[in-house]
Amino acid sequence: MQNVLFFIFRLYGGGAERVVSNLSMAFSEQDNVKVAVYDSQEKTYPYKGDLIRIKLPFSNDPIHNSWWQRVTRLIILIYKVRKIKRQHKIDVAISFAEQANIVNILTSGRARTVISVRTLLSKELASTKKMTILAHFIRLLYNRAQQIIVPSQLAAQDLRDHFGIESRKLKVIYNYIEQEKISSMTTETIDDPFLRLLFSQPVLLNVGRITPAKGQWLLFELMKKITPLHPDWKLVIIGESETEGNLKTRLLELAGHLDLRVYDNAGGQNASMDYDVYLLGFKANPFKYMRQSRLLVFPSVFEGFPNTVLEAMQSGLPVVVADCQAGPREILAPGSDLATRAVRAELTAFGMLCPALPAADISIPVPPWITEEWIYAIDRVMNENSLRDQLIRQGYARVGDFDKDTILADWKKSIDGIY
Repeated sequence: MQNVLFFIFRLYGGGAERVVSNLSMAFSEQDNVKVAVYDSQEKTYPYKGDLIRIKLPFSNDPIHNSWWQRVTRLIILIYKVRKIKRQHKIDVAISFAEQANIVNILTSGRARTVISVRTLLSKELASTKKMTILAHFIRLLYNRAQQIIVPSQLAAQDLRDHFGIESRKLKVIYNYIEQEKISSMTTETIDDPFLRLLFSQPVLLNVGRITPAKGQWLLFELMKKITPLHPDWKLVIIGESETEGNLKTRLLELAGHLDLRVYDNAGGQNASMDYDVYLLGFKANPFKYMRQSRLLVFPSVFEGFPNTVLEAMQSGLPVVVADCQAGPREILAPGSDLATRAVRAELTAFGMLCPALPAADISIPVPPWITEEWIYAIDRVMNENSLRDQLIRQGYARVGDFDKDTILADWKKSIDGIY
């Protein structure tokens, strides 16, 4: 039995957090698992093992901190993580996302250091100017880790090409999802009368943080054209809003420009069916909403590996997904050339791939041809029942290819230092 530390900013809200949740539950019986987080929120995904909450001064949100406050938080975080590793005699520390990864490397000590990059890092850094300095730290530090785990082949290639990461350090481990657990959670009832009524409508569902990487402004542009033709169709977005860049505020401004009516559950509005777009915030169980929706629309500009797509397919929801780097094509069109990108709506065996936005920047106008291809794909899947049934059936079968036991065996090798 080893002392294993999973280290991440928070344990709720996104795909990386679900990975940590799943890994903690998978390995808690055979290893002594600790999960360390440094977010002040109490909410978490399910986990097993000991949860260690690291308390830091100033705001969790970097946008509210001055440069010296950010540096102070980082120094204190390094000190406390080093202390945790010593106190609990950690054998292997596995971190997720860039700040946690850098701290993990800087506090390596006797513990083996494994870091996990969950996104297409070159695009992530390019999308946020304040993050460009991270590129220097990544080039300087990441090769010092014993292993770097990525969720897709293109994510590994991105690290080699843009950051000089040694191939021998990289290991691709696809994400798995808890199929039985998700299937069970889809059967939970929607207790809120308003939400129950909302999901009785034809819902185009997006699940993901409101952040530039997720490209949700494309969906607003689509609803501008869809609503006059299908006034009963509703766009629902489940996910927290990141304050960096104020994307939510800009989406609301865009909605005003497009004459779209938006319900924001954090805005104190009266709940009704009179809106076109619904921002519901974080939901601990998104799967029961997936089950009641008509279609997953997933316009990400870049990804590492989109868990949400697999989760939707497991929930019986057909998917229309941006053919961005990296992950969607590996899921929906296995065996195709991963270097290609869809320029038209592409029907695959397991879902529809559509052209991705050119950049994670809401200020860049959406090219009309991209809008047209998305509307074509959405219209087909929403209205052709035989196609819907085919994609639901084959998508559900595809999820089984991401075998939990095989993927956990790969993680166990990393935990045990079998590189």
